[in-house]
Amino acid sequence: MLSKMPEDFVEEVYKEQISKLSSPPGLQTKGLQVPLNIFLFQEVQRMQRILMLSRKNLRAVIDAIDGLIIMTPDLQDDVNLIFDMRVPKKWLRDPSGAEISWISPTLGKWFSGMQLRVEQLVSWLQNGRPKSFWLSGFFNPEGFLTGMMQEVTRQHKKDQWGLDDVVLQTEVKGYDYDKVKDVPDEGVNIHGLYIEGSRWNWHEGKLDESLPKVMVDRMPILYVTAVTSKDKKNRTAEFGQYEPYDCPVYKYPKRTDNYLVFRVNLRTEVPPSHWKLRGTALLCSTE
Repeated sequence: MLSKMPEDFVEEVYKEQISKLSSPPGLQTKGLQVPLNIFLFQEVQRMQRILMLSRKNLRAVIDAIDGLIIMTPDLQDDVNLIFDMRVPKKWLRDPSGAEISWISPTLGKWFSGMQLRVEQLVSWLQNGRPKSFWLSGFFNPEGFLTGMMQEVTRQHKKDQWGLDDVVLQTEVKGYDYDKVKDVPDEGVNIHGLYIEGSRWNWHEGKLDESLPKVMVDRMPILYVTAVTSKDKKNRTAEFGQYEPYDCPVYKYPKRTDNYLVFRVNLRTEVPPSHWKLRGTALLCSTE
């Protein structure tokens, strides 16, 4: 397992990489003065802490098995979990119970998740902002959206926008992330979301009933930006006869307020209450 773990992030290196990242159109600042660059910096720091914690714990487990150190009850618990291909508890939560990584049903999937998350961060550091972000790959998806809103607000400084004046505006695209051509001038594209309790009709751009025996379905690209509350209200008519379904987006299938990330407006040709009764929601992860 140790040999398959990603390399550590070196602070001097990723700080320099972030300082060279370009900013969105309309922003005169760069580096750690750009909101989403600050977010990237924080995500890299958190990932490095998880890399260090899991690597240190694995080495201790190996040493305890080899008889080089005492097998404490705590280490014995870790050994039992690892042999059962489950994630050691200390990798998931800190002593206070706060989540510090990502919940996975097996140790193998947890490591796969680590690899994908590291790849997204490394690509962002080396190549600049991606055309679409894998929202599920962040420790703090709410912070990502807040950073985006701060940037859009600054881009509209001449319009005297304030962060308290803007809300999220979402638009479901009819294609997947590999079809995204450019990084948007404002806002972000996100991918990797799933829909439960119904399905999204990619061709007609609306909610539809789930297909037989299909509990969860993929969503296309979601474009997310910030607009003033007044502008968002004026756009309601664009959704047709009915107001859009105010769809919650959860981090995990377990639907609690702690895992609620944000809400998305989805076009519907039936009353929105129909989908609420169906329990329609978007998920960042199906596990």
